[in-house]
Amino acid sequence: MNGVLAILVLRPLGMIVVPLDKALPDNEIEASVIRAKVDTIIFDKKYLKLFQNMKCRRDISLKHFICMDLEQDTDGILSLKNVMLFGKELIEAGNSSYDNVKIDENGMTIMLFTSGTTSLAKIVMLSQANICANIYSTGCIAKVTKEDTFLSFLPLHHTYESTTTFLYGLYSGITIAFCDGLRYVSQNLKEYKVTGFVCVPLILEAIYKKIKKGIKDKHLQIPFTILTAISNFLLLLGIDVRRKFFKSIIDELGRSFKACYIWCCTNG
Repeated sequence: MNGVLAILVLRPLGMIVVPLDKALPDNEIEASVIRAKVDTIIFDKKYLKLFQNMKCRRDISLKHFICMDLEQDTDGILSLKNVMLFGKELIEAGNSSYDNVKIDENGMTIMLFTSGTTSLAKIVMLSQANICANIYSTGCIAKVTKEDTFLSFLPLHHTYESTTTFLYGLYSGITIAFCDGLRYVSQNLKEYKVTGFVCVPLILEAIYKKIKKGIKDKHLQIPFTILTAISNFLLLLGIDVRRKFFKSIIDELGRSFKACYIWCCTNG
């Protein structure tokens, strides 16, 4: 959550944000930091040793190290808690510099590393105007309201999840629930009363296979086929009885779930 807050706070300041995949091995994190010429890094305690080692190197442009888990500053590593307290003190003392920042809508505001599946990961540069255009375009094809709750489980360092769930979600006023892990998706859908989520084809396939397996295990293939045919016929007449016919299946996804809010990214 601190990482999400950091992105929201830093983007309007004219700074360039470089989100990194937490699943990357240490050598790739180091390489990404060097390639992007990062001068300030915000990280959790898991990477403390890595960045302490990088701190001593003169060939790296890192100057400021902020750890999200430290209670106090330690050996040149700043505590995020203390940084936030310092900012609060400045605001209470009348400092309004943050409110008066002039935003260059066409200036680079974020660097994103591609997956690098076939070669060295490429860096994508986006401006505030790019991001806002994506959010607006998303709103033209998918309507959500403040009554909706979306489950976020794709990586937030990728533009797809960051834009369509996180930023578009905030823009629309929805509630965003963060998944406890891929194995807990079904459980979280029910617990958080999720109405929709953004996904890639693999997730849809996994859900579909699970539903088919449940139908087969309960020997309901024939009734399911008959109800599907009847439901499809009634839809042609403008009558939608799917939630009644397939209540048990929908309940497995959570009673609040609306299939029309599953968006699918074909390129992952």
